[in-house]
Amino acid sequence: MRYITCFKARRHGGKLILLILLSGFINSGCKKFIEVGAPTTQVVTASVFNNDGAAHAALTNIYSAMANESYNLSLSTGLSGDELTNLSSTYAPLYLNALESTTDVGVGLWNNWFNYIYQANAVIEGVRSFSGVTPSIAQQLTAEAKFIRAYWHFYLVNLYGDAPLATTTNYLINQNLSRTPKDLVYRQIIDDLVSARQLLNNDFVDQTDTTLTAQRARPCKAAAAALLARVYLCTNKYDSAAMMASSVIGDNRFNLLQNLVNVFLADSSEAIWQLAIPQPNSNQTWDGVNYVLLGLPGNNSTLISPQLLSSFEPGDQRMTSWINFKTDGTTNWYYPFKYQVHDNGDNPGNRSEAVMMLRLAEQYLIRAEARAEQNDVIDALNDLNIIRHRAGLGDYNGATDQASVLAAILHERQVELFTEWGHRWFDMQRTGTINAIMGAPGNVCLQKGGTWSSDGYQALFPIPQTEINQDKYLTQNPGY
Repeated sequence: MRYITCFKARRHGGKLILLILLSGFINSGCKKFIEVGAPTTQVVTASVFNNDGAAHAALTNIYSAMANESYNLSLSTGLSGDELTNLSSTYAPLYLNALESTTDVGVGLWNNWFNYIYQANAVIEGVRSFSGVTPSIAQQLTAEAKFIRAYWHFYLVNLYGDAPLATTTNYLINQNLSRTPKDLVYRQIIDDLVSARQLLNNDFVDQTDTTLTAQRARPCKAAAAALLARVYLCTNKYDSAAMMASSVIGDNRFNLLQNLVNVFLADSSEAIWQLAIPQPNSNQTWDGVNYVLLGLPGNNSTLISPQLLSSFEPGDQRMTSWINFKTDGTTNWYYPFKYQVHDNGDNPGNRSEAVMMLRLAEQYLIRAEARAEQNDVIDALNDLNIIRHRAGLGDYNGATDQASVLAAILHERQVELFTEWGHRWFDMQRTGTINAIMGAPGNVCLQKGGTWSSDGYQALFPIPQTEINQDKYLTQNPGY
């Protein structure tokens, strides 16, 4: 599967030309990371932003590519961590925590994410520089572009640590970017999200950028608040994290679905923001395409790990609803089943799914953790139990000291958010538990056949060597 980039910068006659490709995906039948190819259509920036329709297309084409990243990231971090078992030689470096700066797998993440950031910057600059877009639509497009820029900078600093802060399309600046300290990147992320929350439409809008819709494919104010809640939690701003999460939880458009099978359906009321592969397409989500087994597993299959399977309590409906298995009568092979449609040809119920970008359950767990960090254990447990009850479990009945409650919330995140956007990997990082889980005494890496360094350098991915070769100011993460 190959995605052709929507935007690319080219200098001609001293002017920056924006290259646009308004097509979608090219499916070559493989299951590899998406590659950025050469654009085939050239449009001068001014002509893109001289009318509402073209400007809207420039923005929404970014989303078309982003729908792929759910699988790319969940696979990379799930194999690197304790969520997935690898049966493919292609992904052995991820699974054995033996990535190198020249390893092909994982390179697409860095390249793709900076591509989305560049495209978002192009929209921000284009809407600001040219007057052909209706002011209300220009405001919505600017807000969404800032949201996208914040979204991908968040993942860059969590997967790679200190990362270049890209806020322009200026080639002379971008070719010489150095790594910005993580706290400064977070500052820009927060600034972008605060601004986006102020400017975004309060309601979900369609392709006109003004007409209301039941579809949840465009971020609204609540999406910015939800991402802010996550960012505030990661930066230890617990009061702000709880406040942002509460604003989303209190929004009656969002509800925890009691039937877990329906959570990842398109336009689910649990969705704060979703993306879908442009149709018509033989696939609905790449998670479903790549995770769902149609028969017994082969050499390219990815399975649920024994560590994750053993983490579910008896009676947890998430295990029966979100994990499925194939059996030969003797052995069961378990695989992720949050997205249940492998392809539209194998969809007898005509189930319609969309990639979950942000959902309500995470907000309850964010607020629970933020409250626990502020020693509000009672309210933290109330939020935790809401998630447990939805999964068919009783109230948490363990110790109620702060450390024990925080550990219980981390466990609940593990079994609620598995194979979604790298949550488990990033949770182990930010809580300082990754070395104990992947190394001694957990020894997950050893159980997978790898070796975890005593300094835990594998907690961060290597920056692609090709990028370092092109930018003399870019440095590598220690250990690579």
